[in-house]
Formats: sequence, structure tokens, C-alpha cells
Amino acid sequence: MEKSERLQILDELIKFNTVNGNEEVVANYLKDLFEKHGIQTELVKYDKGRYNLIATVKNTDSPFLGFTGHEDVVAPVDESKWNYNAAFNPKHIDGKIFGRGTSDMKGGLAGMAIALIELNEDDSFKGNIKFIATVGEEIGEFGAKQLSDAGYADDLKALIVGEPSNSTSKLVTDKLAGSGLIRITQPNPTVYGRHSVFCAHKGSVTYKVISHGKAAHSSMPEVGINALDNLITYYNKQKEYFGKLQDADDDVLGKTKPSVTVFKSGDQENTIPDYAEMTVKIRTIPEYNNDQIIAELKDLIKTINDADPRMNLEFDLESSNWPVKTDLNSKFLQMARDAYKEVWTQDALAVGAPGGTDASQFVEANHDLEVIVAGPGNESAHQINEFVFEDDYLKFIEIYKLIAQKYFA
Repeated sequence: MEKSERLQILDELIKFNTVNGNEEVVANYLKDLFEKHGIQTELVKYDKGRYNLIATVKNTDSPFLGFTGHEDVVAPVDESKWNYNAAFNPKHIDGKIFGRGTSDMKGGLAGMAIALIELNEDDSFKGNIKFIATVGEEIGEFGAKQLSDAGYADDLKALIVGEPSNSTSKLVTDKLAGSGLIRITQPNPTVYGRHSVFCAHKGSVTYKVISHGKAAHSSMPEVGINALDNLITYYNKQKEYFGKLQDADDDVLGKTKPSVTVFKSGDQENTIPDYAEMTVKIRTIPEYNNDQIIAELKDLIKTINDADPRMNLEFDLESSNWPVKTDLNSKFLQMARDAYKEVWTQDALAVGAPGGTDASQFVEANHDLEVIVAGPGNESAHQINEFVFEDDYLKFIEIYKLIAQKYFA
């Protein structure tokens, strides 16, 4: 495919406003593109205007290598603050492509789509690739969960997630390592640049704890049950439990990270609140898995409720996304590092990603799945004036092809 067409495909994807929905336009665009090149596709509806897309190239009876990315993007924050009016109007300036989703992750999505097309047109390629484009990754990994529950990950042996894995400079990489957001553990090169492969990322457990009380006039609090007081009692017990959670440590991902993020209670200053809630997000690691944490939280609430009849606490699980980790010595990861070195002529770091991806859902459904996160984006993701380096985007097409070729060699 000519360079101009490669760039045009990314531009067309960026023009689609797929903020937390409307992903059907991306799915239909990719469907038409793949079918034009003779690749079988399938649309899987999630909701009105929201479709996942699966495209397959199958040459043998062996398992599939997966390419996956999401079709949605986050809001542009304030479009008036974007230079060049570029939020959904891609601009190519000084080697950068500006636009919402360039980095996270329409650059990776377009790159993997083009790699699939070019691999399919290469008579020497005899592997099996399943391309999966999902909805709703940014707000809950909805599409990936739907597809995983339906068995679309069951025949995958390994998976490349095209989320951003680069930084804009080695200085940024060093700052991330210095801050503790990433760990450069062994085996890893001592000399490296700004290009990384993520071999792991934390999972998450997101939940609410709801406290039910009894309203009363603030002059007679004794006749009511203060839901906020009871929730604070739980909060303090939960804080003790979080200390236990943080005893676990992963060599690549670090410690479990719990955070209370939302606290709500009360409507009027002279009324004892009969309702209070908190929202909590725990970033999880393989050593202390999601199911264990959920079971222990439920036990904690039951113990508190049983000990005091005025307590009426409720646990509401909002999401459970599993941690992802591929061994630093795995052959699949080494293939990716070799591909990076061929393209960038430089060793690549293999580190843990600070954020999560759709891979959590696919790994929960297929525990043997090896995963790497490798994509052309950088730390400008989710920011105003998000961008991807044009050269990174083009070179990742070659990286995806090289990894696939090595995998099926």
C-alpha cells in the first residue's frame, strides 16, 4: 500500500467522532476496507450505533494471532483550545499528526488494519490473524467483554494490543521510571530509547459501598440512623484492609493500588442522611487476584453488618478487569523486541503499562493468552492537541507485519 493511502486511512478514522459511542461508523469503514481487499469480516452489535468488528485471515488449522484495538475515543476536553482546529480535523505538521485518537488509539487501529491487508496480499505468509475492533473500551471495556463472553478469544494463542506504548523522548521514559510508574526490570537492555513494548498491565476492581440508614431531624439524631456515620465506620475498616492488600508486590507491575474516588451523602443540612455511598477503584496485580479481593470485601461487609444491627451496608461491583502479564523471557515477547530492533535499530524496553486495556477481558476468558501492548502513540493520549509521530505510525505497520511473520515462521 502506498504511503499516501496509509496516511489517508488514519485521517478518515480520526474524522469520525466516536466519543463514547457511534463506533458503527468506524466498524463500517473498516468492513468496507477489508472486503475491498478480500478479507472476511463480521459485525457484532453491542447497541444502537455501536458495532464491534472481527476480520480474519486463515491459512492453516493452527490457532490465531490476534490484533486488537478500540474504535472509541475520549472527549476532546475543549475543542476551542486545540491548535489548528484539529480535534476531528486531522492536521499533519512538522512530522506529527494531530487529532483526537491519533495516539489512543486510531493510529494503532489503522496500523494493524493495514498490516492485516498487506499480510493477506503476501503469498509467502501462511499464518492466521484475527483482527478485533471493539466498542466502549474507554468507559468500561464493554465490547471486549461482550466478545470474550461470546468466545471470540477462545482460539487466540497470542495477542497484540495496538494501544500507545511509546513516549515522545527517552527523557520521558526515564521520568516515568524515576516516578515509579514503570519498572525497568531484568532482562532489559541498559541502553534504550523511547520505544517500549508493554508486557503487562494492572487490572482493576471498581465497586460501590452503599450505606442505608434512617432519616431524622438533625435536632433528634437518636431516632434516625446516620448512613454517613456508618459508611465512615466501614471506610476505616477498609483502610486497614488496604494495608494488607499493599503487602503484595509484582516485579514488573509493583504494588496493588487502592483509591477511594467518590464519596456522596446527604441532601439537606438539618436532616440526618439515610443514604451514603463511596466509589472505589483498586488497581490489581496477578499476585492478589480480582476474585480474591472481591470475596474478601464481601466478607468484610458481612462481618460489619453482622456485628451491629444498625449497619446496613451493601456491596455493588461495577467492573472487574483482570491484570495482564506475559513473562519477560517469553518467545512471543522476544519476537516483538526483535521486530522493534529491526525497524528502530535499537533495543526496546519491555515494561508494565501504567493503564489498562481490553486485554483484561480477553485474558479472563482465555487464561493461556500471551499479550503484548505495542502501538505508535505516546503520553499525549487524552490530552488537548493529542498527536502521533507520522514516522511512528508508518513504522508500526512494519512492526506488526514482522511480529506476525516471525510468529508463524
